[in-house]
Amino acid sequence: MKTTRSKRRMTAAEFEAVRPLLKISDERIMAARAVLVDDLTYQAVADQFGWTRQAVGDAVKVVWATLQRYHESQKAVASAGMELPEGWEQVTLIAPSYLVAKFRNEIAQVSAQPTKKSRGSRKKLENE
Repeated sequence: MKTTRSKRRMTAAEFEAVRPLLKISDERIMAARAVLVDDLTYQAVADQFGWTRQAVGDAVKVVWATLQRYHESQKAVASAGMELPEGWEQVTLIAPSYLVAKFRNEIAQVSAQPTKKSRGSRKKLENE
């Protein structure tokens, strides 16, 4: 009997964020939450609901795919109307204050360095 835990994990907040987007039964939602948030094994959840591990896995896949679409949507909203330099990415950071300050300093240093693209733009502006 396979009793390994899911490699996929979600916080309770992430789960609640995607819950309204799910188009599956409440039982399947509860089963997926038990695996993804509560860290129960597929087998334990299958036994609890009288299902197969595969049925639990299917519910988990639906919720996980919805989480991935949710993250993509959030990323699109966050960067709407904003063009980031090539190779840059926008993130939301939750960390101790001293690390946030250190991170901001490092970003400021990198931002102050002209990129190849901006150097070319600067030369073009100077020549005009």
